[in-house]
Formats: sequence, C-alpha cells, structure tokens
Amino acid sequence: MNIQVTSFTYNFTDGQIDSAQVGLYAQAASTGEYVNASIRVAKSDLAENTTFLNVAMSDIIAIAKKKLAADTAVKDSTTNQA
Repeated sequence: MNIQVTSFTYNFTDGQIDSAQVGLYAQAASTGEYVNASIRVAKSDLAENTTFLNVAMSDIIAIAKKKLAADTAVKDSTTNQA
C-alpha cells in the first residue's frame, strides 16, 4: 500500500514548535480497504540534538509512517478467552 501525506501541520506552544501533526492515507486498490490516520510527531520522536527547525519535513513524515506502522501492528494478546 502506498501511503500518501494528506496534511502536515506544526503545533506551537509559546511561539516554539512542540510537535507536528501528519495526516496519512492509503487505500488497497484490490479491496478498497483503507487507512486514514493523523499521527503526532513529538520532540521526543526526533533524533538527539535535533529540532523541528533543523530536521527535514521528509524525515518527520518518515517518523510518522513508522509510528503508524507501530500503532497499527497486531499485538500479542495476554487475555485468555474462555
């Protein structure tokens, strides 16, 4: 599935960028199933000693895509069903 960026917004607190909100969308042509997500990239998600002012937008988008994959991955369940 090809993930497209649908929006990109910097969020500010007291005049400083504290996060970026990235809208992502993908649709499987064969089934019509789709993913539509809004992922927040926080300062803590950036590489050490970087800020939103010195990191490329493409790098922020790559972080958002990795977070989407991690957030939607199937997790092992520890709940027993009787």
